[in-house]
Amino acid sequence: MKELTASSIIVNNPVDNWFSQLSSMKKPVIAAVNGYAFGGGCEVAMMCDIIIASKSAKFALPETKIGLIPGAGGTERLVRAVGKFKAMELVLAGDAVSAEEAKRIGLVNEVVENALDEAIAIGRKIIVSPLIA
Repeated sequence: MKELTASSIIVNNPVDNWFSQLSSMKKPVIAAVNGYAFGGGCEVAMMCDIIIASKSAKFALPETKIGLIPGAGGTERLVRAVGKFKAMELVLAGDAVSAEEAKRIGLVNEVVENALDEAIAIGRKIIVSPLIA
């Protein structure tokens, strides 16, 4: 097993590599969120093309509450999803939003009882569609 040092992790961060691969996938990626998507979980969901949330889901970028900023592009993705002013409120306050509020502000596509079942159903619709030219 390769020995890891603090400096090698900073320079060759495996999480950053995974995030980069996820956000540059050539196939549509669907997030099924059931429960809390805080911090990195919220950022991973925003890297996806479609976000389906269960009614119990909650979303937040609470890093600012401990003096940090979202580190995987969450601030930029949030602005694109919900607009500058709502993104500023969510990032600076670090407060969580419910699934229904996330839908209302444009952070998620749908709020359903079972997010995984709905995500699979959407995926099935996509795979039977013809390829886009």
